[in-house]
Amino acid sequence: MVSHLMTYPVKVLRNVRIPMPDGVTLAADLHLPDLPAGTGLRSPAIIEYTPYHKINNAVYGPRATRYPFFASHGYVFVNVDIRGTGDSEGFNDGPSSDAERRDLVEVIGWCARQPWCDGQVGMIGISYTAGVCYDAARQAPQELKAVVLCQMCSDWYDGMACPGGTPRLFGLENFAPLMAAYNFAPPAAHLVGEGWREIWAQRLERSTPWSLAYVQHLLDGPYWQERLLRDRHDDVRAAVMLIGGWCDWYGDDMLSTYARLRGPKRVIVGPWTHNYPENAWPLPRISDRHECLRWFDRHLKGIDTDPLRPLDQEPPVSVFVRGFAPPAALRREEPGHFRQEHQWPPASQPRQWRLGTHGVLTPNDAQHPTQEEADHDVLAYRPDAGVAAGRYAIGQFLPGWGMPDDQRLDEGLSLVYTAPALTQAMEVVGVPKTRLHYRSGASTAFLSVKLCDVAPDGTSVLVSRAVLNLTHLRSHERPESLVPGRVYTVELALQATAYRFEAGHRLRLMLAAADVLNAWPTPELHASAILHGGLHTSWLELPVVGPSDLPPPAYLPSGFEPLPMAELPTPDYEVRRDLIRGTLTCSYRTQSGAGVNRSRYQVDLQQPAQAEVDSDFTYDIDREGSRCSVHARCVTRSDASGMDHEVHTRITLDGQPFWDRRWHTRVPRQGW
Repeated sequence: MVSHLMTYPVKVLRNVRIPMPDGVTLAADLHLPDLPAGTGLRSPAIIEYTPYHKINNAVYGPRATRYPFFASHGYVFVNVDIRGTGDSEGFNDGPSSDAERRDLVEVIGWCARQPWCDGQVGMIGISYTAGVCYDAARQAPQELKAVVLCQMCSDWYDGMACPGGTPRLFGLENFAPLMAAYNFAPPAAHLVGEGWREIWAQRLERSTPWSLAYVQHLLDGPYWQERLLRDRHDDVRAAVMLIGGWCDWYGDDMLSTYARLRGPKRVIVGPWTHNYPENAWPLPRISDRHECLRWFDRHLKGIDTDPLRPLDQEPPVSVFVRGFAPPAALRREEPGHFRQEHQWPPASQPRQWRLGTHGVLTPNDAQHPTQEEADHDVLAYRPDAGVAAGRYAIGQFLPGWGMPDDQRLDEGLSLVYTAPALTQAMEVVGVPKTRLHYRSGASTAFLSVKLCDVAPDGTSVLVSRAVLNLTHLRSHERPESLVPGRVYTVELALQATAYRFEAGHRLRLMLAAADVLNAWPTPELHASAILHGGLHTSWLELPVVGPSDLPPPAYLPSGFEPLPMAELPTPDYEVRRDLIRGTLTCSYRTQSGAGVNRSRYQVDLQQPAQAEVDSDFTYDIDREGSRCSVHARCVTRSDASGMDHEVHTRITLDGQPFWDRRWHTRVPRQGW
């Protein structure tokens, strides 16, 4: 076994071919510790399995430096292009495909059999490359001993494609055109050699845009159930470390996944956006690569990186407890502190507030007369509600632009319930919950629930949220049309949070029938109602904790200083309302990965069934004196009966047309 007491020089092997049983070979770059000759020492392997083209790693900043870091500490880092992407052979027809998952097990076994490997294999990834770790862990190959997953969901359907049962705009604005460009781009001829044209021809002939699968599966079912982890937590045998961020969509999923795993596990959720914590926003940053090294050392080598800090003696849960900060499109720093726990969710004291007349949230322990008769408040469907919500997947505008604005911007389009000022500070750690009695005004309706912190000056900050397409109240597979006039009891768990409300601040619950920048609009204008009082008590419940008796974690600081705000890459991002035509339009242009993503989304505020996303991605490749440009455009339109999705990918070589193809699919409205 390679010693943990020293570091090693690193050597790199490019374009190593890994054979699959069907004859396809996958391309891998290997970062290896340059061990002394003749020692016979072997190393564990760590795999990253990517659809984003390993040749592009440098565009993600410090991420590419992680590979030699692990190699210098005695690991072979194996960076693999998945089938049909980058420099690998074959074709690709969808995210987390059957072939991709089979290949993954083969890659793990191949690594374990190599003369440089001691038979122990780990995996690491962020975003999609973390999702493949879930695919591997639930298949439980015996060689896979440890995984690290950062900023990813465990469920493709509810976490990525259709949160709460409604199509997510991010997938159509950014991910659809990005992958429609990446999946048809050529391999690197200078790495692959003479066969590069044949490899490219395979994907041009047989690959399909991933977004077709998204649009064709807007209901849950076997297609999504076969992907990622879903409910197969008990199948996982590897030791699992999870890293999430409150400014990303997936912090909640990381914590709920942690709670259901049965083997060795650890979870860290900080204030961060969609990036590794060492270079994420907002601050504070930590050296997460050191924490990952500790995890791999313990579970692949059986040693503690720092013998004075045995990993098994540390509390396995660490969450950053946020505090109030004025809203900003990109916050530089989050006030707060890390809190360690032995379990998730931690022990807490539930406190409830009742929704009441005149928009009041009343503490359940308050000495006020009980409302004997049910009352109601009208919840009008305003399709433009949600402008202040920000972008839920902040990987869309790296390094984190698009954070929530002052929530007062949406109050006129929402139902608002506010509690009296707190007389003392209150720390909430866990999962907020609501129970609402909802009287439907349409056969299809959407509900957005937001918990806010209101400062004495009136500033309202988003703390947690939940979304639900109410036709999916019972099932994401078989939505049921609502009956107008019927009262439904809606119990929702908001996203997990760790937040300190200061004395003098007020709790606020905001309810809306749209989340315009994140969720596809439902088709019918309507007015529903929220009932409260009498037999229809609606409430908010928060998990309140006392001071922790555990010390804060001793994280090493990040080695990457944040750029000054003036030097950060900044997207063009505009939301515009046309007061004459009655439309809301969101448009942006941003650098995304190795290309440029543009999108224009518009919804008709009088006929919200009419909505459209027109997005594109341009991927320019300059290699060895030749220029290839891959341009993908995706147009998604809905009407009262369904959704059309068109993809057009075209390629030019040295400015001349080379390849051009279109795809189209239409799906009926079913519960959205």
